[in-house]
Amino acid sequence: SLLKRKNPAVIGTYCMIHGEALASKTIPKNLYEELADIIEVVNYMKKSATNTCLVNEICQDMDTDQTALLFNTRVRWLSKGNVLSRVFELRESIELFLDTENKVDLLSAFNKEGLEVSLAYLADIFEALHELNKKMQEQGSNVIMRNDYVNAFIAKLQLWASRARNGNLASFHRLSDILGDSDIELTLREDIIAHLENLGDEFRRYYPVVDTADISMRLTRNPFACQLDDIPENFQEEFLDLTHDSFARDEFGVRDLEVFWVNMRERCYPRLSSNALKILIPFSSTYSCESGFSDMLAIKSKSRSQFDLEGDLRWALCTTSPDIDELVYKNKV
Repeated sequence: SLLKRKNPAVIGTYCMIHGEALASKTIPKNLYEELADIIEVVNYMKKSATNTCLVNEICQDMDTDQTALLFNTRVRWLSKGNVLSRVFELRESIELFLDTENKVDLLSAFNKEGLEVSLAYLADIFEALHELNKKMQEQGSNVIMRNDYVNAFIAKLQLWASRARNGNLASFHRLSDILGDSDIELTLREDIIAHLENLGDEFRRYYPVVDTADISMRLTRNPFACQLDDIPENFQEEFLDLTHDSFARDEFGVRDLEVFWVNMRERCYPRLSSNALKILIPFSSTYSCESGFSDMLAIKSKSRSQFDLEGDLRWALCTTSPDIDELVYKNKV
């Protein structure tokens, strides 16, 4: 509010990664209860060093690729993808451990009919969400890129739900491997379809509709693919100058969008550049800020509380690769 008083034209955005995490929490009751049982088993096995060592030994004896479970973190909802994938991979070792420890209640919950199939689906869908989350955290991502990632994921959810209605679960590789030639239980299939549809609805609810066909968006993405008749009158003359600028056309093919439009601002295209940078500059996530805080905590610890971290923090956050040979040469000189 204070910022808008100073500059009423400022554009506000919501953190797209937080929106994704909130949308990801949509899950049907039956699947959620089975997920809770799995997490309870993991928490028991990870609660002491003795349990961890015993699980490690069992996994080594069974010659598994992994030898340890991962802790579930409530704050990081999408960490469940890694947790579930590891549980699915070590499910036989987990059964042996629970049997060895005589944990009848946890073993019966883990061996409940249909839980293995549900575990396979949950591991697959959370893996897909985790992959989306990693794309959203890419360096240099902007509102346009992240919006495209979300729209593509929503379209995939629609595709997966449509396939599931026809009994085709090939999109979920763990689930299809578990089922083989068998048919999935009708109740679970309905839960999966409902989950996929609800997940899509939640993504649409948490993400504002961005009109990618809007001329401002199209001009920002690729001005050389736009037609003069679509361009607003106050941009048309600059647009013609830009589209007939061979240097600008060459620059567009090799530069990031942000760098390209900053360079074009210096080449006498202020209106087009201002229009593009209003779209590209706003942060689409607080991830960059949060990663900066993580670097700051790693550099400035309690034992170095008086340390001036400006130079080191700038270096830690910089994406430019240093020329090591040149630095060594300068130091020697």
